[in-house]
Amino acid sequence: MAVTFSTSAGAAGGVQSSYALELTAALEGQFADIADNSVSTFVNETGAVVAYGNLVAVNASGSVGNSAKTIAAAGNTVVGINALTYVDETATDANSRPGVKDDQVMNVVSKGVVAVYCAEAVDLTSAVRVFHTDHNSTLSGARPGRFGKTAVQNKTAVLAGARWVSKTSAAGIALLEINGPDLSLTADT
Repeated sequence: MAVTFSTSAGAAGGVQSSYALELTAALEGQFADIADNSVSTFVNETGAVVAYGNLVAVNASGSVGNSAKTIAAAGNTVVGINALTYVDETATDANSRPGVKDDQVMNVVSKGVVAVYCAEAVDLTSAVRVFHTDHNSTLSGARPGRFGKTAVQNKTAVLAGARWVSKTSAAGIALLEINGPDLSLTADT
């Protein structure tokens, strides 16, 4: 039996032999593939859950050298994206997103392709921006650590060393390639 790939999803039932050309569903923080990813272990010492798919930065208030937190300012030192590698269904942040509990380790991707939430439509030519300050009251889903393309004064920053490798027609999950460890931010002021 031949396996074929098409632009439409396969039909349910029986043995599947036809597959869609692109990933149509993913979770925040999920790896897009098993290519050359660089993953480091950090510790959540924030007192709260750090959601999967969030951009994380060095936590200078932590008691260990590899402490990380969700980005909170354009001046933070970025370490990567909190990868979905283990799910404790009781661990959710203040917005009911799954993540890593306080005093637990988190796997952070500094190089690779990861599924992230975009608060607006993006395509391969869009700028990669991250929200460091909550903007959810104006743009649904625009919470710290999540992504977008449009500059919002004092709330977003351009993430250098990243590019979109998929597109969305509205807010939702898109694939983001990051090429760390030299990730840097430029504030939108």
